[in-house]
Amino acid sequence: MLNKIGFISYTVTNLQQSINFYQNLLGLKLLLSNDLWAEFDILGQRFTIHKKKSNERNQHKNGAIVYFEVSQIEAIVKNLKNKGVKFCGEIEVFSYGKLVLFLDPDNNSIGLYELPLKD
Repeated sequence: MLNKIGFISYTVTNLQQSINFYQNLLGLKLLLSNDLWAEFDILGQRFTIHKKKSNERNQHKNGAIVYFEVSQIEAIVKNLKNKGVKFCGEIEVFSYGKLVLFLDPDNNSIGLYELPLKD
């Protein structure tokens, strides 16, 4: 039986560059790291990155999109753009909330999601 997501993971080519991106640009709390693996905490949810093995095929890259729930999405996007983060278009507004995508150093898609205002 599935209980909850254990962790979400991306494969990266440069672990230290990606640790810097997630920790210093996005502000995630680094729990642990070694030469092949790093784990971050997001309010009790684990997010991991691991170094690509030399024989690992590219077909597994970009297979999922992690959406981080935020408030004040416009301010966060502006802040990240000022830090040099490249976005894939503008914030889109739907009945279920606001969404925008950007890329990490290995072109993994990352989304920001803001819940809709309650009536």
